[in-house]
Amino acid sequence: MNRAKLKASPSPLDKLLDEASWLLSHAESLADYGCKDEAAAELARAASCEEEVASLLDAAEREAEAAVHRVSAASRYEQLGQFARAVTLLRAALSGPIQPDHRQKIERQLAQCVARAHKELSRV
Repeated sequence: MNRAKLKASPSPLDKLLDEASWLLSHAESLADYGCKDEAAAELARAASCEEEVASLLDAAEREAEAAVHRVSAASRYEQLGQFARAVTLLRAALSGPIQPDHRQKIERQLAQCVARAHKELSRV
């Protein structure tokens, strides 16, 4: 029997994780070459993939893993200056089960994003 036929196809979750990883690497490469707009677009796509991964993990009742991916997405949005979106994801991540040392780090990140979102709001 052919080995290719024995290989299982990747799950939708694995595909999204691969895509998010590739998009992040591509964004970093584009930034290194000075293509800031293209890098930002890829970073936004990576964040979107991370959000989708978190939703799939929630559906699979893997809340702790979902929180990790929400924090990852929030970090991407923070890099893009989309602080309100980052705040929403960080609050969602904190609503689930998280290790105490991680919780403190996320709470600090949340406080920084809230402050930046307020500054952004006051400029508008």
